[in-house]
Amino acid sequence: MSDRSSRRLSRLYLEEGSAEGLEKAMQKQAMEEKKKKSKNDITPPPRVGYEDMTKMEDMTLEAVLQNLHDRYDQNQIYTYTASILVAINPFKRLPVYGPGWVKFYKGKRLGLAAPHIYAVAEASYTAMVDHKVNQSVLVSGESGAGKTECTKLILQFLSARTDRQSNIETMVLESVPVLEAFGNAKTGRNDNSSRFGKFIEIQFDNEYFITGSKILPYLLEKSRLISQNPGERNYHIFYQLTQGLDDDERAKYGLKKAMDYVILNQTGCITIDGVDEKEEMAQLKSALRLFEISDEVQENMFKIVASVLHLCNIEYKEEGEGSVPKDAASQECVNGAAAVLGLEPDKLLYAITHKKIKMRSEIIHKPLAPQFAKDQTQSFAKYLYSVLFEWMVNKLNACTHAEVYVNFIGVLDIFGFEMFELNSFEQFLINFANEKLQHFFNHHIFTLEQEEYEREGVDWTAIEFKDNQGCLDLIEKRRPVGILAVLDEECRFPKATDATFIEKLHQNFEKTSEYYSKPRLAKVKFIVNHYAGEVDYDVTGWRDKNKDELPEHLIELIRSSENKYIAILYTPEGDDKPAVVEEEKPGKKKKDTGKQTLGSQFRDQLTSLMTMLGTTEPYFIRCVKPNMQKVPDKFDRELIYNQLLYAGMLETIRIRRMGYPIRYPTEDFWKRFRCICPEVGPSADKATTTANLIKALGLDIPKQCQIGKTKVFLKQEVSNELEDRRNLALTSVILKMQTWWRMASNRAAFVEQSTNAFAIQVWWRMAHRRVRFVKEHKSSVKTQAWWRMVVAMRKRKALLEKKRKEEEERKRKEEEERKKMIEKLGKEEAEKRIKEEEDAKAAAAAKEAQDMRDQASGVQLGDEDEEAARKAEEEAKAAEEEEKKKKKKKKGADLKKDSRGSIMMKKGMELEIPINVDGRVTLGLGWTGGQWDLDASCLLFRYKQHRDDVYYYKPKSKDTAVTHKGGYAGIIRTNIPGEDAEQIEVNLPKVAAKTNAMLFVVTVFSPEGNFSSVRDAYVRLMDTATESEYCRYTLDKAGDETARIMCKLFRHGFSRWRLQAIGAPSEGRLYKHMISKVEPFLEDEPPKRRFKIRIHRGKLVDIKAMYKGEEKGGGLSTMVEVRYDTETKKSKLIKKSNNPQWKTAREIAGHGTQMEFNILNRVRFGHNVGGSASFMKAAHLGYVLYRAASLTVDLPPEKVEIKEEWFKLEQRDKARGRGQTSITGEIKLSIIER
Repeated sequence: MSDRSSRRLSRLYLEEGSAEGLEKAMQKQAMEEKKKKSKNDITPPPRVGYEDMTKMEDMTLEAVLQNLHDRYDQNQIYTYTASILVAINPFKRLPVYGPGWVKFYKGKRLGLAAPHIYAVAEASYTAMVDHKVNQSVLVSGESGAGKTECTKLILQFLSARTDRQSNIETMVLESVPVLEAFGNAKTGRNDNSSRFGKFIEIQFDNEYFITGSKILPYLLEKSRLISQNPGERNYHIFYQLTQGLDDDERAKYGLKKAMDYVILNQTGCITIDGVDEKEEMAQLKSALRLFEISDEVQENMFKIVASVLHLCNIEYKEEGEGSVPKDAASQECVNGAAAVLGLEPDKLLYAITHKKIKMRSEIIHKPLAPQFAKDQTQSFAKYLYSVLFEWMVNKLNACTHAEVYVNFIGVLDIFGFEMFELNSFEQFLINFANEKLQHFFNHHIFTLEQEEYEREGVDWTAIEFKDNQGCLDLIEKRRPVGILAVLDEECRFPKATDATFIEKLHQNFEKTSEYYSKPRLAKVKFIVNHYAGEVDYDVTGWRDKNKDELPEHLIELIRSSENKYIAILYTPEGDDKPAVVEEEKPGKKKKDTGKQTLGSQFRDQLTSLMTMLGTTEPYFIRCVKPNMQKVPDKFDRELIYNQLLYAGMLETIRIRRMGYPIRYPTEDFWKRFRCICPEVGPSADKATTTANLIKALGLDIPKQCQIGKTKVFLKQEVSNELEDRRNLALTSVILKMQTWWRMASNRAAFVEQSTNAFAIQVWWRMAHRRVRFVKEHKSSVKTQAWWRMVVAMRKRKALLEKKRKEEEERKRKEEEERKKMIEKLGKEEAEKRIKEEEDAKAAAAAKEAQDMRDQASGVQLGDEDEEAARKAEEEAKAAEEEEKKKKKKKKGADLKKDSRGSIMMKKGMELEIPINVDGRVTLGLGWTGGQWDLDASCLLFRYKQHRDDVYYYKPKSKDTAVTHKGGYAGIIRTNIPGEDAEQIEVNLPKVAAKTNAMLFVVTVFSPEGNFSSVRDAYVRLMDTATESEYCRYTLDKAGDETARIMCKLFRHGFSRWRLQAIGAPSEGRLYKHMISKVEPFLEDEPPKRRFKIRIHRGKLVDIKAMYKGEEKGGGLSTMVEVRYDTETKKSKLIKKSNNPQWKTAREIAGHGTQMEFNILNRVRFGHNVGGSASFMKAAHLGYVLYRAASLTVDLPPEKVEIKEEWFKLEQRDKARGRGQTSITGEIKLSIIER
């Protein structure tokens, strides 16, 4: 026990006051220490069996199965096959995850520690950092084998691996419960089965920290919305809504309990053991808020989910030629669906019970029979849910996707192989995807490896493996046709049926493909021999599922919703039609959109996925399901045997054991491992050099390695051993370097401290002697002053005595003279004369005193002229200052301003925006009157290419530079007179470089509304920080238009912006409608130009130094920054010179119409205090804006050729000047177009 613990126990003993108290104290401390024990303390598992099955002596499936069984019994569910991980689902929580295990596997190569999924994630991360190549982790296996959990564990490891806590890592993890709620369901094999495939890209920046993520979804199983197999459930979100909300919340959506809905109660499975729907719902809401999905938008999302429940509960009965709701309960469901969707019940009922048929000259509305009406209603429900799911995935990507990243690690979690009693189109596509993945695995593990051995001339015995290319050709081939091609052909024939489709399949494939067979009894089924076994498929309804179409009148109906969120969500981008239901004109041909079938879309998605995976370095995780009952500690040998057999595990082990999975180019091999044997030097021939190094390393050829024509091939265990030896060699070198560096650093610190100590000692001796000198000086001054006082007091005493005697003598004489005068003139005359003499003496004394005071204050007699001259000089200076102020104001004399100093703009007028320190401005839009709901939006463009948009339901741009402050994530919109109705904030320095124009539009959302009642509409620009208004544009009186294009904010140069007042009327209800309408106000993209810039020299005048009289000082440290379109180049830095000779040549390319040259000053901030170094930043001094006629869009391009021409500098940007100096002058440039 430590001294600290002993002291604490003693204190507790004194508090308790007895031996019993001491025992309690010890127990209390033990409990506290147990609680404080870090989660980082882990115990590595003991070795059981073979951790890497390539090292097994008995190469049979039975031996492999026994090894997996032995490890499974000890809760060791992970086993290697070289770099391939086999993971068996334990169906229980194991204490082998968390921060401690992340720390344990961090930095360890694959195979150094016990097998674990963290080790595979660490290997992919290390390979990405070392090789600078994208990585992928392919998680495969049957449904219920644990693929989703493996994916979550990989995401958790990568989020914790970088040791940096940020919002992005949190978002990556929190996206999982959102996707599971809307895309996962309970199946017969898995309680949380993913019913869609997903490829998750974890994106990293140049420092290899997570900077974003992206989710690519594949094939949501929409048929599950309508029906499920026995023992299964619908998607989790339905049960979270019906079971996880209280009565008041459910009442908002008109919902009841789950047992009251057909699509939830048909299998009798409502709950999942150990799952609390209320907790799941709370976790979902919390995750949605993290992705900036407000409570208002969440409520609208749940309304759409509730509408699916209402729609699927409607039952119909026949009435006349059509159908109507079967009873009052069905009519209530119609009303409930209409209420949550913002539709009129009558219009909704008419749309789902009628079919619109277009003839040549007329449009017929045909009533549907009850069964067809129910099918159309269910199709409508599936459409609503699938669009919501797609929007949600896009919303997650918008919050997490990084526009710029260096590499990514992709994790593929796709549906496992499925084989049920009834297998339909969904199972066919799922198994098709698994065939593709198995082929990729075979191609990567077997085909590519053996081809490379043959190409390099390596001694190798070929291994036979089961190739599934024939099965893929049967499914996806176009010529000759495959199953998907036949299905697409049948979908194009109006009279085709399920019977004609199955007949074509039998005709085409029964006798030509060994992977296809015809059942003996079933008439609508066929059998495909997959790599995992034979599966029979029922073709009933395949044609409708493959078409994946919804009648157009239902799409128009949902677009006319009064709920703005729903109307926008179901309006295609770029669709200019107003959001109202309109009758189509007969005879008008509909433009063919060329919509792909579901099978073709999925085939193309898989092809694209395989292409992308082919560009990465893949890692494979084979998930195995131990039993069908989903119970822990049960190992079904037959089930696992079949899974290993289908996966080709024995062939994989054999090729990994016999092969050489690690390979290096000969030059890279020598560079990487020469540190182990530094005595081996390079030679003229690379092969000889490599052979010498292998000999020095002591490797056995061919048992341990082989040398090919251009590469060196190594066994996995040999590579691991070499890596360990390399680490030891590098560690030794690094330790020596660290030792030397510590010596040098300590020596430098000692010299610095010694120098400082010497300086301090000198200063201290000086200060000590100075203090003593000052003290002695003060004492001597006091002594001298006291002595002078004593001497002066003695003199004063003598002088006073002398003066007293003289005064007595004077008075005696005056008294004698007065007596004589009285005797001679009389008493009165004598007193009068004496008084006159006394007055004359007093006046003379007063005059003398006044003259002395005037001389002391500097005012002498005769200075009146000098005082007047000084006043005249002050008046001249005041007049000169007034003239300067007038000249300064003359520049803005033509701009009309209101009482607040805001510039009043006219239509078409342009103003350059003064950028403040933080570069944030706010556009306020306001109006009075108007009984309709008006929306303000911002459309972002690069020339005429639409890049992004910001509106109420999407309040932030992708680069987060533009924010809709009235959006659901911002303030509540107001319509108070005198205040802005909408405000859009723009952070100008943060706007993406590719964005060069922003259009601000206002639309009337209500279908019957327009601008006729809107008065006093305006747009104003103000500084965000100070809220001071810079300019204002008041629009003309509006008419019957439904939209107004208010203004345009566009780049003028690279870092400067201008505002143009537009105020043009237009038509459109949503921001999507305005994308094509604002095109006349955008510039065409100029052709791409390439220039060679040569920056020669400059003549700079430092204004600040000139005013201080320091213009002959050391000069400025400057460089030139060239900006053109999205590119930036810099010259070299010239230190301390006002006549810099940069002499730098750079090439720059882009589509811009202006080129900007900025003079930057490298400024040192901070100073050396306590050993901390200062840091450097660039301050902006001045710029040159080049806009030649040959760079404009309107004129034909001409070659630019400017040779050594001087350009005058313009005023510097105060927002970027960092409070530093300003300059004038000119720079010499050459601009040559290549």
